[in-house]
Amino acid sequence: MDRRDFMKTMGVAGGMVTGLAAVREGLGADVANAAHHEGGAPTNAARRAMHDLLAVIREVEEELITPARGFSPEELAEAERSLAHILYTGLDFWLEAKPHRPVFRPYVTPTRKLLGCNPDSVYFFAPIQDDKSYRISGNVGAATFTSFTIEQGSEEGHAARGSSAAISDLEMEIAGDGSYEIIVSRAKPAKGNWLELKQGASQITTRHYHEARQNIAAIAGRVVPINIEVLDPDPLEPDGGDAAIAKHLEWVTNYVREHSAMTFQKTSPEMAKQLGWISLEPNTFPKPGQWASAAGDNAYGNTHAWYCSGRYDLQPDEALVITGRFPGCRFANVVLWNSFMQSYDYVNRQVSLNRNQVTYEDDGSFRLVIAHEDPGVPNWLDTEGRKEGTVYWRYVFPNEEPRRVKTKVVKTASLS
Repeated sequence: MDRRDFMKTMGVAGGMVTGLAAVREGLGADVANAAHHEGGAPTNAARRAMHDLLAVIREVEEELITPARGFSPEELAEAERSLAHILYTGLDFWLEAKPHRPVFRPYVTPTRKLLGCNPDSVYFFAPIQDDKSYRISGNVGAATFTSFTIEQGSEEGHAARGSSAAISDLEMEIAGDGSYEIIVSRAKPAKGNWLELKQGASQITTRHYHEARQNIAAIAGRVVPINIEVLDPDPLEPDGGDAAIAKHLEWVTNYVREHSAMTFQKTSPEMAKQLGWISLEPNTFPKPGQWASAAGDNAYGNTHAWYCSGRYDLQPDEALVITGRFPGCRFANVVLWNSFMQSYDYVNRQVSLNRNQVTYEDDGSFRLVIAHEDPGVPNWLDTEGRKEGTVYWRYVFPNEEPRRVKTKVVKTASLS
């Protein structure tokens, strides 16, 4: 039934209102009768699981998204949207997940962001089992860097606790047309690309970095050819009914609970010190470093990359001028995020710059400007009018240690 037929069925104007009122009354009676027969408590597993999911969302709001934890009113509002994005992702990843017959799902999109999204990269996620074997096939296309990482501990929607294997296009056998295959298994194949499945392996994360003039993640209908198939599939089973639906809702609940715990926290001085490449002093940046520097914990971190992060804090008439030089590497960029690792609007604004988007000085160095309004100079990063935000740098496979950039706060009017 299309919309026109629906409107004809329900009537027009007052008739439709009357129809909807009747529907509401009928639903109210049904709900009341159901509560009477069920004693007010859910009797099936799927409904109990749905209630648990809703309860976790409320717990996140009441325990994690609060002024007492240091969030400003603006951050509290954005936290609600971030929570919705986490729920959106959990539903997309786990409600219909089949680790024994996985498919790749995009990690982030222009309207669903989390965990440090990158406008110059496309990411995919697939849940897996450590006792199966898989074949990944695809094409590197125009990507400047392609990699695959196996994470552990994320079974049933839990947050990954670490990386157990990784392979990039530097180690891979790739055909002349850019195509490739990777076997994911416990035993090493006689030849070809291989990702080892260790005990506890639970997901595959892929990264496809691009240094194009237009952000790859902003291109509508973008295509990164990639597929995964199980080589030793289990026989298909009948629909699992109530128990199966409840199980998958529980996976979504696990995802929302644990990713919220990661997302809605302020970076502590201890964490910043442990990582070494995060600055808690506004408008300054430390020396770049790697995720591996943090007690070997590489969960969700690219093991081939160096990072640097800091906060900008600017008055309406101020701008942050950043000068430096990119190292020789496979990929580098800088991105603006909110407090919850979500990038700004990269579809309609310039909120990130990769090396091919930067206008350079005569000596090969760069001069970037973070400002609330267009200062009329090259390399402007648009804050969307946000007084504060996160600035995040990536350097993939640098052939030298990336250098620390220099910063200076100036009046925006002085730049033009």
